[in-house]
Amino acid sequence: MTQRKSLDYVKKDYIRTRTLPGSWYLSSYKYKFNITHMKPFLEKLKEKKLIANQCSSCNRVFYPPRFVCGKCLVKPDKWVDIRNTASVSTYAISYLKDPETGEVQQRPMVLVHHDGADTASIAELSPDLDVKDTYVGMPIIAHWRDERTGGLMDIEYYDKFDDDSDDLRNND
Repeated sequence: MTQRKSLDYVKKDYIRTRTLPGSWYLSSYKYKFNITHMKPFLEKLKEKKLIANQCSSCNRVFYPPRFVCGKCLVKPDKWVDIRNTASVSTYAISYLKDPETGEVQQRPMVLVHHDGADTASIAELSPDLDVKDTYVGMPIIAHWRDERTGGLMDIEYYDKFDDDSDDLRNND
């Protein structure tokens, strides 16, 4: 048993956690989700353009759009254009087994922070990109599918690119 002086609590060593038997049949549930607030966003995806909604109270920009601002609980009511460029906020390496060959492949799953947005979303990097070349802050650009349907999967993956734009650099 250890005690941390700074937090004034005692950490106990547990031998076993509690387990409860049960089963979940999630496929039997029917979910209803209203996506009318995303209609302008989905229409712009068909045109290879990205837009996000902005909260009129705190000016936070949400990509993908949200139904309500989590900070001030106001419905974002303004649409703003954002770039198809982004940067990697963080990443995790997933190990996927190839169904054809049976070999394990390393694929980075990244948290993408789009230029012009205040939030981030999970995405996949290019299959040609090596896992060892992935780093936090890496500039990336959206690679669109050939046939777009107006959904989040219209962005097939993100590819690395050299960011040489002056307006994104910190010139101190």
